[in-house]
Amino acid sequence: MLQSIIASSLDPTAYTLVQGAIPESTALLSEKWDKIFYTGGASVAKIIALKAAETLTPVTLELGGKNPAIVTASADVALAARRLLWAKTFNAGQVCVSQNYTLVDASVLDAFLAALATSLSEFYPAGARASPDYGRIVNATQFARLEALLASTHGKIVLGGSSDRASLFFEPTVILLSSADDPLLTTESFGPLLPILAVPDLSTALRTAARISATPLGVYAFGSAADTSRVLDTLRSGGATLNDGFNHAAVPTLAFGGVGESGSGAYRGRASFECFSHRRSVVRTPAWLELLLGVRYPPFEGTGKLKTFRRMAELKPGFDREGRASAGWGAWVVLLGAGGVGKGLLRWLAVVLVAVGWQRFGDAARGVWEGYRGGRV
Repeated sequence: MLQSIIASSLDPTAYTLVQGAIPESTALLSEKWDKIFYTGGASVAKIIALKAAETLTPVTLELGGKNPAIVTASADVALAARRLLWAKTFNAGQVCVSQNYTLVDASVLDAFLAALATSLSEFYPAGARASPDYGRIVNATQFARLEALLASTHGKIVLGGSSDRASLFFEPTVILLSSADDPLLTTESFGPLLPILAVPDLSTALRTAARISATPLGVYAFGSAADTSRVLDTLRSGGATLNDGFNHAAVPTLAFGGVGESGSGAYRGRASFECFSHRRSVVRTPAWLELLLGVRYPPFEGTGKLKTFRRMAELKPGFDREGRASAGWGAWVVLLGAGGVGKGLLRWLAVVLVAVGWQRFGDAARGVWEGYRGGRV
């Protein structure tokens, strides 16, 4: 489909699509490129990055990830269940940014499971198999992988679980886990599997998520503003959506990409243009500037040039050795030389008081002075 669209709609001298697998990809990687952009798994990404390094070709890697969803005790449980179920049934879960597992506060676990069941029946009243709105697994290889992954879990299936190899149908399946070491947590499913692990508190959820994957492609936190802010402050990820599924990946102008194990670089919107462009810095030095550039030419000894050059060229950081922000000359003028905003305001208050006092008592003082000089005082 993509090849048909590209061939009929785009200039064939500028755009080419090559279908294939390992042999074709290997042949492509043997060529010299200006840029390589890869979307896929980490194992193939390592091969691409190593091959690109041979010719110092820059790469952008958009990889999958063991993305966590975290439902805290303060979350709207029904809303969280509905939105996370949508994220995991969209394209039958074959989305790299959907949550790979969900950590749920134990105090709201039962309510969350009940809400999942309710939402599932609302999405597919006649069942997912009979619904024209529910997709299928892309091929037999991926179907077999999902079957093996589901068979490897030590968890309990609480919703779904049926499948049909002939039609590549795999029902949305909710599995309640008992261990953070379960294969469904440590392996990216890329399918309609919804593993759930109960945790006693948010701290445990954060430690568990960080241990499973330090840099997932996405993080999805449900709860109060304080809880979701804590998740963002604690966990690293390529992107994040609060109180929803992978909505940050649905905004076409928002930069999207991974970090660490989930990839490098970003694209979409302006970020796509920058991804495939090199920003070249250009400086033009006019001849008249030679009057100022004389300080850079030797000899330096005994001429004072070195001192002048250092004063012109050496930049200081905007903070002192204690980490306190230091101000430039503009800030010095605004703050009247004070070390901070508070002291600057006090100095300005003093200036204003002096000015007001001079305006009020200046005429009287000048009259006394003139009287003294004229002998009247």
